Amino acid sequence: MHPEIDEILNNLDLEYPVPSPAVLQNAARILNYMDDIYVERKGKFEPTPAESLYIMWNVEGLEFHIECLKNGAILYTFRKGKLGKMYGTANIDCFLLLIRNYLLAGIC
Repeated sequence: MHPEIDEILNNLDLEYPVPSPAVLQNAARILNYMDDIYVERKGKFEPTPAESLYIMWNVEGLEFHIECLKNGAILYTFRKGKLGKMYGTANIDCFLLLIRNYLLAGIC
């Protein structure tokens, strides 16, 4: 498990339920991807009342809103400026492929 996920679990607010194993595993895979590409990350995953984990990630003028949902899906919006460029839901494997292609192709 990624250290950031351990930190979330150790400091979970009592008003938020513990995220499901699917949420935790998906968030860990996303964090590992971010670490693997060596791009600075200032934001951290935060628990939500909907039993999910959410992060906003900024990379070179791009904004990625990512939420790991309790049903195992990833809800995402990729933005440049105020405009949503790509959004939807996907399973973790499709999501990682989407974000990889988005970053590499410079779609914006």
